[in-house]
Amino acid sequence: MKTEILKPNIKTYKKAGKLIRSGEIVAFPTETVYGLGASALNEEAVKKIYIAKGRPQDNPLIVHLCRKKDIKKYVKNISKAQKILINKFMPGPISIIFDKNEKICDTVCAGGKTVAIRIPENKVARKFIKATKCPICAPSANTSKRPSPTLASHVYDDMNTKIPLIIDGGQTNIGIESTVVKVDNNMVYILRPGKISKEMIQQKCNLVAIDKIDTSKIPQSPGTKYTHYKPKCDMVIVKNDVVNNINNLYQKTIRNNKKPIIFCKAENEKYYKDKNHVVLGQNSEDASVNLFKYLRTYENNDLIISEYFDNGNMVEALFNRMIKSASGNLI
Repeated sequence: MKTEILKPNIKTYKKAGKLIRSGEIVAFPTETVYGLGASALNEEAVKKIYIAKGRPQDNPLIVHLCRKKDIKKYVKNISKAQKILINKFMPGPISIIFDKNEKICDTVCAGGKTVAIRIPENKVARKFIKATKCPICAPSANTSKRPSPTLASHVYDDMNTKIPLIIDGGQTNIGIESTVVKVDNNMVYILRPGKISKEMIQQKCNLVAIDKIDTSKIPQSPGTKYTHYKPKCDMVIVKNDVVNNINNLYQKTIRNNKKPIIFCKAENEKYYKDKNHVVLGQNSEDASVNLFKYLRTYENNDLIISEYFDNGNMVEALFNRMIKSASGNLI
């Protein structure tokens, strides 16, 4: 299969819509990462996503819509707390779990009775969804367990010959996947952290939000059961005595005739001037934008040594992705 990369315009949206309605899959940008989309109403099309990604079929997908009023078409009910979340944060980088109705394919939900729904803030994403005239289920548009794509070129690296079309909307501006939440008895449970934090939910919605990830049952949220975001090389995160530990680990790696690279904060770059390094950002928001891109860019080194980011409003979400990228390797 030939994989095209096209800029977003009326002609591209028309072509993408036709592909989706014919049962194909199309990659498209959102504000978080690029998604790999298929009609959530077409069982065979949904299966193509799992095949293209090499993704386990017990890992559910998120359904993307372009309008708030469309949510009620695909869920059994919308609670008062869910309505508050919708009104405060949609469109935006949040996915809310609902009890699904019979319209959404069972494969989308990995055999469960719930479905995660979000409305992207990205205008290209919404225009694409509108052109398809159907709900779009989409995980990140990468090979399973690889760093999520934040550029169309990342999608092409993983999906060339596997899908017919990639809509190139440029670099995503958040860089990590959406926050996934479930509401139970007016309590908001964070199943996957993202740009929308529990503090934001509590402040803007006057709802209690807590972290709750349970992987012992059928997962209701993507990104909670399997290893994710792994670069080709090893990675370690340094949280304690940062500069000394990084410099010692760097020198040890060099002595073993291996090539390390340091991911650091802008304020600490001065400590690594004589070493192979790159500034990941000034804070957790900056680092989130760059993380997956840099993991792909610098994975040909033998070891990525990254500073822990304790500043900014996305500390928890960033660390969630970083610790998975490093397979739990933390100093």
